[in-house]
Amino acid sequence: MELRILESIESEGSIRTDQLRKRLKLEAKENNSKFHRSLNNLESYALIIGVEDPRPEKHLHANIWQTWDTRTREAKSHASLPYGEALSKLLVKTIDACLLAREDQISAWFEWSYEMQAAKEQSLLDGAILRSGHYLVSSSVRDIRKRLGPARRL
Repeated sequence: MELRILESIESEGSIRTDQLRKRLKLEAKENNSKFHRSLNNLESYALIIGVEDPRPEKHLHANIWQTWDTRTREAKSHASLPYGEALSKLLVKTIDACLLAREDQISAWFEWSYEMQAAKEQSLLDGAILRSGHYLVSSSVRDIRKRLGPARRL
């Protein structure tokens, strides 16, 4: 069954779980456990990857299945982000995860370079991160303060 599933996913490129079952004529309930076990096996062997469908029709958690080759080929076509911009996004997402970080400690988190320093300065200028004394602060803190209003400030 794994081979049939893999061949179907390869020929389609991307396919939802329900469409895959229909294509393979495995819609009957008695095929449920074998079908899902086969998907799980293929995924554990890193032959396929399942991504939750952002717009599921019937099911709350419907997966879209792809081979790793298809998935990585699509990712490469979108990978035209300049290096400096990628560093800025990495720094901003890291600060967002922390909310607050001592500025002098950040250089220990990354391989620090002129490009990273420039990315930090550009992120500060863009308002993507904020500086408060010796700290860099996630811009989401500012957004929360706006939503709370003047009477409920932190």
